[in-house]
Amino acid sequence: DNGNPSLSTNKTISVQISDINDNSPTFEKSSYTIYIPENNPSGASVFTVKALDPDMDQNSQITYSILHSNIKELPVSSYISINSETGALYAQRSFDYEQFREFQLQVKAQDGGSPPLSSNVTVSVFILDRNDNSPQILSPSPEAKGSSLFEMV
Repeated sequence: DNGNPSLSTNKTISVQISDINDNSPTFEKSSYTIYIPENNPSGASVFTVKALDPDMDQNSQITYSILHSNIKELPVSSYISINSETGALYAQRSFDYEQFREFQLQVKAQDGGSPPLSSNVTVSVFILDRNDNSPQILSPSPEAKGSSLFEMV
């Protein structure tokens, strides 16, 4: 104060600031490319996607899911699955390069806020070939007696 003598007092006031869910989860990369060797063991972990959310507590808890893929034959869940808590991707079958070479899927990361916020990322999966097929002799065929046909393969 301005009195004579000047007097003063100190008081500590604690202020707790509540977090609101104002940040969406953000993946570490804008897209992911993974390579899986064919004949992989079914059920094996093949990759982990990771998203971060700078909010606090429940607002930063992230749940992962697979939205869709470009696979037409069967549901994506018969090819690959995701651990909703860790983002780990698991092969649901052994892949064969000669039958299936690549696919893409969309992974969603959603936080636990109210309302929840989310973001998506594309994961491109490429199956790598292994030397797992024996060569086949195309000609001469057993029916062609005495002929010497050759074919460059």
